Order: sequence, then C-alpha cells, then structure tokens
Amino acid sequence: MKKYLIYGMLSAMLCASCNSDVDFGEQYKKTVYIVHSNDLLYTGEHFFGADNDEIVLSVYCASSKPITEDVQVRLKIDRHAMDSLNARTLLTDAEYIDKVMLPESAYRIEGEPYLTIEAGHQYGTLKIPFNFFGLNPDIPYALPFTLVSNSAGYEIIRELQSIVYEVKMMNRYSGTYTGSSQESPSEIKGVRPVLKALSLNTVRMPVHNSETDRMILAVAPDGVTVTITPAGNAIVTDLGGSVYHPEQQRFELYYSYTAAGKTFSITEVITNEKASKTTGEGE
Repeated sequence: MKKYLIYGMLSAMLCASCNSDVDFGEQYKKTVYIVHSNDLLYTGEHFFGADNDEIVLSVYCASSKPITEDVQVRLKIDRHAMDSLNARTLLTDAEYIDKVMLPESAYRIEGEPYLTIEAGHQYGTLKIPFNFFGLNPDIPYALPFTLVSNSAGYEIIRELQSIVYEVKMMNRYSGTYTGSSQESPSEIKGVRPVLKALSLNTVRMPVHNSETDRMILAVAPDGVTVTITPAGNAIVTDLGGSVYHPEQQRFELYYSYTAAGKTFSITEVITNEKASKTTGEGE
C-alpha cells in the first residue's frame, strides 16, 4: 500500500512539473525602492538648450508576480539625506565638495511628490520640470529624496530608500579632455583639463599649467570658430585661429598666457575622452 501511495505522490509531482498552467503563487514578498540609489548619490546630466528638461526618478517594485492594482508611492524632499551623504563622504575623501540644495526656483513640484506604479508594471516614474536659470555652474546642486510610503503597504528597502540627485550642467563641448599644451618654442606637456559648461556654446577650462587660472572658450554659430577670453583675473590673450573639430570633438587653441611677469605663447590640442574611446585613438 505504501508503495502505491509513493508512486501516486511522484506521479502528481511529475504532472505538476509538466503543467505550465500550475500557479505556485507569490515566491517572495513585494518590496519597493528608488532606482539608482545604491550609492545614495546619483548624477544626472542635463544639457543647456534642451526643451522641457526634467529630473526623473524611478521607483521599482520587486516581485515574482506583477501587481494587480495601481500602487501610489509617496516621496519627500529630504535635506537629511544630503547632509548624511556630505558628512559620510568627507570622512573618506578630503577633496569632496559638499552638495548644495537645488534652489526651488530651478524646479517645479506641485504639492507632495508622488508617483504611480500601474497595475501590470513593476516601476513608476516621477518627472520634475527643471531649468538652469540663475544657477552657478561652480556649485554642485542636488535634490535629495526619500521614499516614505506606498498605498499597498509593501516593504521599503531601507538601504535603497533615499537618493541624492546631483544636477550636472552639460553642453556638447563639456567633459574631460586629454592632449598636449606647448609653450613656444619647445616645452610640451600632457594635459587633462575638465571643460565645464557655462551656457549653450561656452565652456571654461584651466589655462595651460595653471592650477588656479581659467579661460572661457566660446564656439561660434558655425560650430568651428573658437574665441578665447580670460576668466576672473587670468591674463590670457586670444591669438586667433582657434578651432573646434566636431567630428573628432577636438579643440585646437592658440593663446598667450602671462604669469610671474612672463608671457608664453601656447598651442593646445585636446580631444574629448569620450570621443577618443569611441574612435580608439590613443590605442
């Protein structure tokens, strides 16, 4: 009798395994968290001239089965999350610059921030209209959020509950470049300047071998001609002939630079590192 009972149980198990319509139910509990929040800090690139620019946050519902009803997720702007990030990072990085709250004039949230994860889906998004007007490109602005609750009562993963969304101002010329800077007549040095976007067609960059002086590059409407002007107290003169090569994302710059009572004629050729990686240059 026991033998037939065992055979019957095995047969039932085999039939169940072969039947794709068998529903074993939820395999683990549903949880929610903010996408890209694993390091707390997330940097979003925003480009000058973009139409209808937005800060976008996503909240994910982890589950083995789709949700069957809409889930309302509530968030809040949480200054504490940013203060925690600043304090924690400064302990391990002496050169870290504190993130600063994005001014309310730069974004628009009507009422309390919330989003909806629709039935049959696993994530929802919150889109916040955003603009650069009046922002200082030297300040690392950020907007911190914390996930507060959801209408279904799903567990919130505490380690992924908050995010500090840093706004990085960009244009087509900004980024990290690499190349050479030559003092007439002979000295050549390798350089790796970071070009910071100031507007749609202007960037600021370090001058030759200076740790403090900066200059501004303005690309003309033709997308090629470049004009150089000093930034701050730097003594820089445009020597003319500077150009930008769009296809290679490369600047050829000609200027003079005065420091410690001496004036140097500089020829600087730098290429966007992203372009170098794409084309395989330097390999």
